[in-house]
Amino acid sequence: MGYAASLPSVDRLEARVLRTHAELAALADEWDRLYAVSPRATPFQTHAWVSAWARAYVPAGELFVAEVRREARLVAAAPLFRDRRGPWRVLAPLGGAISDHTDVLVAADEPGALDALGRVLLAEPGWQVIDLPDVRPDAVARAWADTWPGRASRLPASTVLELPALPLPDLLDRMPPRTAKTMRRKLRKVEQAGIEVRNVPADEVPQAVGRLLRLHEEQWAGRGGTPEHRTERFRDHLVTALTRMVDDGTAVLAEYSSAGEVRVEQILLLGHDTVSYYLAGISPQLRQDMDTAALLVEHDAGLAVQRGAERYSMLRGLEDYKFRWRPEPVVQERVLLSRPGPGGLAYGALVRARAAAVRRVKEQAPWVRELRDRAVRRIRG
Repeated sequence: MGYAASLPSVDRLEARVLRTHAELAALADEWDRLYAVSPRATPFQTHAWVSAWARAYVPAGELFVAEVRREARLVAAAPLFRDRRGPWRVLAPLGGAISDHTDVLVAADEPGALDALGRVLLAEPGWQVIDLPDVRPDAVARAWADTWPGRASRLPASTVLELPALPLPDLLDRMPPRTAKTMRRKLRKVEQAGIEVRNVPADEVPQAVGRLLRLHEEQWAGRGGTPEHRTERFRDHLVTALTRMVDDGTAVLAEYSSAGEVRVEQILLLGHDTVSYYLAGISPQLRQDMDTAALLVEHDAGLAVQRGAERYSMLRGLEDYKFRWRPEPVVQERVLLSRPGPGGLAYGALVRARAAAVRRVKEQAPWVRELRDRAVRRIRG
C-alpha cells in the first residue's frame, strides 16, 4: 500500500509514496498526461520506460514513487526506488544506469508541487539520500536541489553530444571543408547501397528487439561492449517499454534492410523537442561495407527535421564517429539530496571524495589528457 502524507491545507495538494508495482502500473494514463505537460521531462521519464524498468529490475517492496495531486489531478511524480549501497539506504531513479537522463516530473503550471515532492519523501522513513546521476542543465531536478531543505550537492557527471536539428546539407556546412568532403563521399556510398528503412510496428517489437540484441552482440564480439545489454532483464525491459512507446509515439524502432536481409535495428527516443539515438544492433558485414554512422545520422537528422525537433542527441559516450559531426557537448550533473542528519552527509562526502580522486587521475594521466584534448579539437574543428 502507498503511504499517505498530509500536507498543509493551504497548498491544496495531496501527496503519497507508492510502494508496489500494481500501484505504479495503475498510474499509466495519468502519468502519460503528466508527461505531456512536463516540458523538461525526457522519454526516460515516461511511464512506459520507468514502469518496465521497475518490473525488470526492482524487487517487490523497494519502489519509492512519490506522487502529488491537486484536486485528484496528478501534478508531480518522482520515480524512485530504494537501493542499499554499503551502509546507506539510497533513493535512486527508476531507469538506473541504462537511462541517459534523470529527472522528476512536474506540470508546467504547478511549480509548487516540487516542494510537496520533497516534503512527502522526507515524511517517509527508511532512506538517507536521493542520488540522481545524470541531470540535464534544464532539468527540473536542478530547481529541486535549489530549494531542498537539507544538503544538496552537484557534481559533474556524464557528457551527452547533441546536434541542432538541421537539414543534412546544413550539418555538413558545420564541418571543416575537408571533413565535409569526405562525409559527402561516404553518404554517396550509403545512397548507392539501396538501404531501405521502415518503422517497426508495435506488434513486431519483441521480434525486432531480439534481432537488435543479436546484431548488437555480433557487432561487439571480441571488443567488450556493455555486459548489461546481454542480460535477460535488459531484453525484458526493452520489449515491454518499447512496445508501448512505439504505440504511443515516444519511440521509433527503425529497421534497415538490403537484399531482403535486416542489417540494422535502431532505437530512437522521441522527446518533446529532441530525437535521441539510444541503441542499435548493426551487422558487422555492413560496417565493413560502409560508414554505418553516416547512414544512421543521415536518417536521424531527417527524422528530427521532419518532427520539428530542436535537437538530435547522440546521448552519452564520446565515440569517435560522433565528433566528426561537430556536436555540442552538454555536461550533466550528479545531484545528491541529503536527508538532514549524519547518514546522508557521510554518503555525499564519500561521493565527492571519489569524484575528486577521479578528477586528479584524469588531470595527471597523460593519455587521459590527450583524449580530452583530442575531443576538444574535434568539437572546435
